[in-house]
Amino acid sequence: STQSTWAMEKEAFVNSDGDMLIVPQQGTLKVTTEMGLMTVSPGEICVIQRGIRYSIAVDGDCRGYIAEIFGAHFVIPDLGPIGANGLANARDFETPTAWYESGTEDWKILHKFCGELFEATQGQSPFDVVAWHGNYAPYKYDLAKYCAVNSVTYDHLDPCTLR
Repeated sequence: STQSTWAMEKEAFVNSDGDMLIVPQQGTLKVTTEMGLMTVSPGEICVIQRGIRYSIAVDGDCRGYIAEIFGAHFVIPDLGPIGANGLANARDFETPTAWYESGTEDWKILHKFCGELFEATQGQSPFDVVAWHGNYAPYKYDLAKYCAVNSVTYDHLDPCTLR
């Protein structure tokens, strides 16, 4: 569990050890990554994969949880007999809105590697990436879109699972 009233100004963090799962409980997070911007509110989760630089700004008090996974990445499990319309649909995961920042101000980069923290300064924004390609990107998910099995939360399961 973590609680904060500060923001990362001209600071970025990168974790080379594992993926970060961020779950805000109170307060909205404005997450800036190399791939763009995301706003993460309570009731949503955010995953930032290994090796991606990010910075978080907060509006007032915030509280939440951060989990780190080592080895494998966070993935959507195979739905198997549940069918295509159960649990969390891949289409509901949102990636950052494209954005970049140019400038020559000094930035502090905090890097986690092999369980230790290292600090460096660079003379430009770490968020000066203009484009990216592929599916290795941070994402967020609104937990209200989760469709529990054996309920009619908002959608029915695939009828073939009822045989």
